[in-house]
Amino acid sequence: MPPVNSFPSSPGPEFATFLEKSKRLEGARLAEVIPKSLLEPKAGRGLAGFVISYALYIGAIVGVAYAPHWSLYLPLWIVAGLGGWGLHCIAHDCGHNSFSRNKTLNVTIGHLALLPLLYPFYAWKHVHNLHHFNTNNLELDTDWRPIPKAMYTRMSLWERAVYRGTRTWLCWAGTINYWLASGVRPGFFPKKDMRRDARRSLAFVTIVTIVYFSALVYFTGVRGFLLFFFAPWIATHTWFSITTLMHHTASDIPFLTSEHWTANASRMLVTTDYRYPKWLLFLTHNISIHTAHHVIPVVPFYNLQKAQLALKEAYPGMIREKPFTFGDFWKVVKTCHFYDPDSGYYKDLAERRAGDHSSTAPVTNV
Repeated sequence: MPPVNSFPSSPGPEFATFLEKSKRLEGARLAEVIPKSLLEPKAGRGLAGFVISYALYIGAIVGVAYAPHWSLYLPLWIVAGLGGWGLHCIAHDCGHNSFSRNKTLNVTIGHLALLPLLYPFYAWKHVHNLHHFNTNNLELDTDWRPIPKAMYTRMSLWERAVYRGTRTWLCWAGTINYWLASGVRPGFFPKKDMRRDARRSLAFVTIVTIVYFSALVYFTGVRGFLLFFFAPWIATHTWFSITTLMHHTASDIPFLTSEHWTANASRMLVTTDYRYPKWLLFLTHNISIHTAHHVIPVVPFYNLQKAQLALKEAYPGMIREKPFTFGDFWKVVKTCHFYDPDSGYYKDLAERRAGDHSSTAPVTNV
């Protein structure tokens, strides 16, 4: 395989357009256009979101316990997953210190919010920050990074199965794979203080898990464990996986080698902000307003809409927005599998270019 800094080897006009936009952003102080007042967290607002999401999660599980018929289980699990995903979004603010100015409160709420996922808070925080520092960098990003087909063929059978599965029919389990790779393996992290933090969080989650699982199985049996924990855990990971997959994956969003990668372009040009219904935006704590978050991660979730509006006004035509459709999701799962070293975009499993760089629903650059 040729050196990665020679990729893409035959870029098309769409890649040239991307680089032209990237060049226009060079040296820009993106965060300065967002009013400083929007950076001030209000712990009460954050705690309200925390309570709402936990109420949704626990309420749905209680609904499963008292459901008159098993046909109600699936919709209730979906709701529980939405509550669990909302809790992750609260932990997301805690990890960026945008929940409050009190570090102890951020760490405490972050640990509690990630319990439905059994995700150690510090492990998630450290790996997520690596994503922020290297968004869509082909060599360094930790989230949903594609690989060339040539690299795939050199993997073990198990590694190929995991990669292929989580890019297609197992996409809902992609974050379970990340959890296994970094969440429960402190040795994943390169720095001693990161490993120490990860071990502390892992110890906390382990103790809570032992106590909770023991009580759950004692009082409800294995069936109760499956109904009241495992299924909601899978549902939460499904929300987690699909949302994060769609944030930075599309047939018209490139992954970049360090030769072409720039910090400002990674913050502004490689995110698709999906417009959710207002109720879903509320319950997911504005997680889909993702460009503003990448530009300045310390904006609390309840101020992201105003921060996004400020960016649109200052940098018209730079932010990608569109309504979410299952057609877009299907297109990603069907075609966005391997990194294409010729174009810089994607190929599918048969090594065909991933579409014609047109989306199922048109992207509005605003």
